[in-house]
Amino acid sequence: MHNLKLKRLTMAVVLGAFTATSAHAVPVPGGTLDPLTIPKYVTPLVIPPVMNTTGVDDDYDIGMRQFKQQILPGGIWNTVNGRNDSFPPTTVWSYGPATDPRPDSRALGGGLNVAPAPNSQFNYPAYTIEAVKDSNITIDWINQLVRRADRCRAVGGNIGSERANDCKFIKHILPVDQTLHWANPRARCDKGELRTDCHGQSQQPYKGPVPIVTHVHGAHTGASSDGYTEGWWLPNASNVSCVPRDANGDPSWKPGPGEYVCEGTIANLLTDRDGIVDQNIGNGQGHFEYLNDQPSATLWYHDHALGMTRLNVYAGPAGFWLIRDPAGLNSETGLQGGSLPGPAPVAGEDLATTNFPADLGGSREKYREIPIVIQDRSFNADGSLYYPDNRAFFEGLNVQGTGGNGNEQFPGEPELHIKFAGNNAQDKVSDIAPIWNPEAFFNTMVVNGTTWPQLEVAPSLYRFRLLNGTNARWVNVSLPIIDPATGLQKTVVKNIHYREINSNKGGYKGPWMQDQQPINELYMYQIGTEQALLPKITAVRTGFATQLNYNPQAWAFQQVPYMEVNNRLIVGETAQSFPDQALLMGPAERADVIVDFRGLPDGTVIRMINTAPDSPFGGTEAGDPPADPDTTGQVMQFVVNHALMGTSPSDEKRSRRGKLLNPDTAATSPWDLMLGPIEGNTLPPATLTRELLLIEEESPIVCADVDLAGNVIQLPETPVAGVCPTATAAPFGPKAAVLGRIDAAGQDDVTLWSDPIVTDPDLGATELWNMTNISADAHPIHVHLVKHKVVGRTAIGGGPSVKVTTPNGMEAWEYGWKDTVNAYPGDVTTIQAEFDLPGLYVWHCHIVEHEDNEMMVPFCVGGSESQGGVCPDKLF
Repeated sequence: MHNLKLKRLTMAVVLGAFTATSAHAVPVPGGTLDPLTIPKYVTPLVIPPVMNTTGVDDDYDIGMRQFKQQILPGGIWNTVNGRNDSFPPTTVWSYGPATDPRPDSRALGGGLNVAPAPNSQFNYPAYTIEAVKDSNITIDWINQLVRRADRCRAVGGNIGSERANDCKFIKHILPVDQTLHWANPRARCDKGELRTDCHGQSQQPYKGPVPIVTHVHGAHTGASSDGYTEGWWLPNASNVSCVPRDANGDPSWKPGPGEYVCEGTIANLLTDRDGIVDQNIGNGQGHFEYLNDQPSATLWYHDHALGMTRLNVYAGPAGFWLIRDPAGLNSETGLQGGSLPGPAPVAGEDLATTNFPADLGGSREKYREIPIVIQDRSFNADGSLYYPDNRAFFEGLNVQGTGGNGNEQFPGEPELHIKFAGNNAQDKVSDIAPIWNPEAFFNTMVVNGTTWPQLEVAPSLYRFRLLNGTNARWVNVSLPIIDPATGLQKTVVKNIHYREINSNKGGYKGPWMQDQQPINELYMYQIGTEQALLPKITAVRTGFATQLNYNPQAWAFQQVPYMEVNNRLIVGETAQSFPDQALLMGPAERADVIVDFRGLPDGTVIRMINTAPDSPFGGTEAGDPPADPDTTGQVMQFVVNHALMGTSPSDEKRSRRGKLLNPDTAATSPWDLMLGPIEGNTLPPATLTRELLLIEEESPIVCADVDLAGNVIQLPETPVAGVCPTATAAPFGPKAAVLGRIDAAGQDDVTLWSDPIVTDPDLGATELWNMTNISADAHPIHVHLVKHKVVGRTAIGGGPSVKVTTPNGMEAWEYGWKDTVNAYPGDVTTIQAEFDLPGLYVWHCHIVEHEDNEMMVPFCVGGSESQGGVCPDKLF
């Protein structure tokens, strides 16, 4: 519904259609560092080590802190790669053990307070938390956003002598929009009410202490440890005086100078998994407990503060949380036969061990299981992160008054001339937030904390746990083989080993034989999604996604994928809905994949590319231009190095005749893995179906038009029934992305964050949620507490989905347990889940810009306090 933007773009397209003889994509705008000046594939992929405990098993004190990191080439990476790059480090936030010192990488060519560093686990992304299924983990999450957290005792630091200013808070490194419905620790609400967690009054960026609250995404946990977005806390800073809160969580008085409300409205009002109110937040930290009572899975943890998640997460704090099942084969719930690639990093292995090669004292060559988070960022020339600080940026316009003065963000473009929310509570002339951007896309791909990294791989099997950790970007990734001289896809010859199928007894028989096959793209064999292993492995490459059935009798030595249709085995591949679709991941989705580098020639280059658009995603069929091939169209690179063979026990050892010499330790070919039922693989019948809505809102106040100079201007009139008074004007939008429901009368009913709770599953209920997307964009929907099953998609009004053209509207990899689902425009997406713990949780879009501006609402399991449940009555 980007009406004005679409009008301007349409004019640009019409004019450009006749002048651009060889149209070529360009990098996404933003930041003063040109992404084309950043060399690619010169920094190694960082392999995240495991987070240290307090010394007590499964107990952690984890701080969120500010430091610098060498994300761009240079610094410590020159020591590893022998280059002489000079890009500066970047100021970031992230997690680490609260008592660790400041990072110090000077001995390795870096700098003081610059990560990665061997003396400190503070790193972006954060180190991995390794969890054991059904084993309790306790974490004190400590807000260490003060000047010198390592020395400040009040926030858990204990290095050296504390000095006078060490414990003073630091402000946000990114622009915080106070007109959104946000944490608002100063309790300056636009309607004058005395509370936090409200729309603010000021159009200026917030400069006070920063609220945080950590959410383990996908964790099955009690409400008090879920990271409820109003359960935040400020740092225990020396220049913060905390206003006490009353029994309802509201401040006892309006904060004066130097005073703040130090916890969110709902802090200490939530219940643990047993339904008991948990007083677990205070003095700048939250004490959270996780039972990990769920299948082995790839989870992740990140900040979740109200109205600030997009900024806090963009600043850096996020890490993997991996649950392993000691009762399962290879520690995986549902793995019935075969062996997965390994090892992964384990506790006690430091940065040098996991990331330095053997000639520098490390052993990075041995790892065959690696978590990989894909993100996009933009940078300024000084190395700092760029994030837009005005709404005009989203429109491709300049801020009013900046044209021609050298400060334009888009030189030569017109300006945005409208009024904004805030500073006008008594005279409401606008409801458009002055800083917030509806979506944010950036021009540099960052993977595991470095730009466009490279991983040297043995000719072996590897397991990659992929996470789309972007703010708003879909990625559609594939693995073509590349000629590094030209950057073009090429074909190489792959050596394969095989045995004859035993058609009488099943399995294989006879000696190992060898053959060669031409290949120009590698499969990603997806074995799992967010919440567990899949029931069937899915072989994914561009244009195809084929479910594999374990049955050697039906498997030819060419290793051609097959799938089951109507109980018959059909040899061949299954086409995806659209020929350009590969492994498609929305924000927050995960894909657990195996990649087979075996038999490839030494020096073969495989590049992970991305062809999803540099813009809001409407589905693969939408025809949007793909990502800029010179920047965001490239993600990372793999290079086959035969010298690494044998550095892992899961590598194959073969005789000269091809016989496999280590069948007990070698990783199993993906097509020979046996996946079985996951615990609770089926859900009880649904007792209730909810009809829910995904909506983008236009302004009911601001009518906008374009003047003769091309500026977008605000008219004095307001829209009437969504229509402005002139044919060329339109309501300005999007104002916000929101959720809603279809009520009993069949009417659309928008639900805002502050509205009374209407989503209220009974304790133990199984529900179907039909999510009707009437907006222009896809939304990755995440429901806290539960793992869910995707039931299918249909077109609005009936008929098959046009976004996923399988008979039931499901992708081949959507048959397992998930916690995030892509809800496409024009579709009704249906999920099913069981709500088995009492308490207050949220569901939301994981485009975090949407989440921060109303596309998130609470839900209560088991009812309010007055109904015999545990959710605070004030929310109903």
